[in-house]
Amino acid sequence: MKESAFTEADTEALFDDRERDQRFRSFWHPDGSLHWGYFENLADARPEDFAPACDRWDKYMLEQSGITAESRVLEIACGNGNAAIWLAQQTGCEVVGIDISSSYIDNARSKASNFPSLRVTFQKESATNLPFENGSFTHAWSQGALYHIHELNTALAEAHRVLGSGGIFLFDDLTTPVEEVSETSRKYVYDRLLFSPTFSLKEYAETLTQLGFRVLQQKDMSKHLEKSYELVHELAREEYADMSAAFKKTQEVIASNELGWCFFLCEKV
Repeated sequence: MKESAFTEADTEALFDDRERDQRFRSFWHPDGSLHWGYFENLADARPEDFAPACDRWDKYMLEQSGITAESRVLEIACGNGNAAIWLAQQTGCEVVGIDISSSYIDNARSKASNFPSLRVTFQKESATNLPFENGSFTHAWSQGALYHIHELNTALAEAHRVLGSGGIFLFDDLTTPVEEVSETSRKYVYDRLLFSPTFSLKEYAETLTQLGFRVLQQKDMSKHLEKSYELVHELAREEYADMSAAFKKTQEVIASNELGWCFFLCEKV
């Protein structure tokens, strides 16, 4: 994996931009979720199907996770806290959400205050230096965010450390299926999203295995990623023409196999 051209401070500044968060809420997902959709029928999906497809992906991951009321879950890069709160509502589990963005942590804490019975807490932390003891969690969960962590190997090792024996790590993330990306891909996708070309699907699986995980499931979700950007291109077009154009370019980059999306379900061994 190549060294990132970006820093943690760059990412923190990007996600501390409250105006950016509000723009995305206006067309992506009203609750501030910023992951991608899992579609029942890719060919027939329309813009109005995008938010339900994002919710369908949440349900799919939960179904695979084995999370119960006895689980203690670490959400890595929790964003606005929606998944953490939803997981606690669905299962009764305890969730600790961490994120590098002060703005996101403030949003998450504010939302959680409306649900005082839930066992949910949020902390501003770096995924590369988790302030938790070894074996503190039964599960680690992340959605559409690990590619923003510029020392990704370190973060993956930290996830392994804080899980107990037999603990489950499940996440989805972006991949780079090719060895070299074009300048167009770098400009409209990698630089725009502040990340450098990352693992291929095969390299991701190999890295997880080397760190001490057993890969129980891996899923190439790239076609669903391509459809997601096709639809958000349409959703943003009327109000945010510049963002819509960038999403269209992203769709083209995915179609050219220079960007992918994967899901992994792993067990600590």
